[in-house]
Amino acid sequence: MIIVKRFRDEERLEKLPRNLLIYGRRKTGKTFLIKHLFKNSHYFFVKRGGGIFYENLGENLEYKAFIILLDRLFDEGKLVIIDEFHRLPDEFLDYLHLKAPLNVILITSTLHLVKKILKPGSPLTGLFYEYRLDLIDERDILVNLKEYIADPFKLVEYSVYLREPILLRSFTKDIELFDILKGFRLTVPALLGEIFTEEERGFSAKYEGILRAIASGKARVGEIAGYLYSRSIIRREDHGLVTSFIDILCKLGLLGRIREYSGRRYYYYLSSPMIDLYYYLDEKYNFSERDLDVKYFREKLPHHVETFFRNLLAKIFNLTPAAVVKPYEIDVALVEFNKLRVVAEVKWRKSLDKSVLRRIERKLSSFRNVRRILIVPSESILPERLEDIEVWDVQKIIDLIKAS
Repeated sequence: MIIVKRFRDEERLEKLPRNLLIYGRRKTGKTFLIKHLFKNSHYFFVKRGGGIFYENLGENLEYKAFIILLDRLFDEGKLVIIDEFHRLPDEFLDYLHLKAPLNVILITSTLHLVKKILKPGSPLTGLFYEYRLDLIDERDILVNLKEYIADPFKLVEYSVYLREPILLRSFTKDIELFDILKGFRLTVPALLGEIFTEEERGFSAKYEGILRAIASGKARVGEIAGYLYSRSIIRREDHGLVTSFIDILCKLGLLGRIREYSGRRYYYYLSSPMIDLYYYLDEKYNFSERDLDVKYFREKLPHHVETFFRNLLAKIFNLTPAAVVKPYEIDVALVEFNKLRVVAEVKWRKSLDKSVLRRIERKLSSFRNVRRILIVPSESILPERLEDIEVWDVQKIIDLIKAS
């Protein structure tokens, strides 16, 4: 197992006040990162049965003893971390509201708690700085894995999926990427089952139905509603029956969305390529019940690589991704206050002929007064130089990341 340094998250967290609410999907490395950053803290883990493990002394505490100890630690100005705090009694939120401590970090990952905490009127409103911890930043995974993988083609493909800390744990120099991915057949259902444990069964079916719909290519709300209706998950084909569920999944970090350029529609996607790939394979090939050949795992790889570079470039340029479908559908479009600033095409292959290059030139040249970029594994695959189009290969991108 390798340790990936999360430069972006560490830099942001170190600058924030110490009354923090860390939330997000399970298995994104929340506990490891927070304990690593705040080594001199008092760490408490709330167990499923309600008991509290005090790691500093290796002791198990009952709730009343825990509160007495917290009072003392807060009065002394000590930093306290409470992991899985949602398992504590509801009165604990009122306790925090009255105590209003300045040195406590709360960690949670259940959908129920995120809904409860982020809604108006929550006892914690205004008391905590909310920080959602998602997958490893695209920039960080590239820079870290570069120490282990020299081939640019392989480097990006591994980086796309190993942003998942749960997959990263299985990585060694000699293991093949799809051997790692084959092992997630039981992981994804268990992972999402833990997120939905606080929800009623009917709600869980809607959430999972939305994930399956999007993995199957239904990217807009109307398409998602149609999918759920066809599976009898909702009683009628109505946008209003799914939008609140989609919003919650976005808040939790399971979904991302991009807005149509010069339009009002949003296109949704699964933030985790691992989860997206699982549901895609299960919907199309019944992956949950059978083994599949490696070739099936590669079907969505080009799409995941494009999404990886779209989000990566958005962070490099500090711009917002948008969906451009006219006059051409473009892989990467970045905007600033609704003004198109950057367009890019991703060609993830080991060779390019001149006819493909001409089509790329025509497509990108149709966008005026913007920065035009072609992304390739290595500049050496180009049969000739391009005019008015920047060529970014993996090494150039890594150099830009390091320079920043």
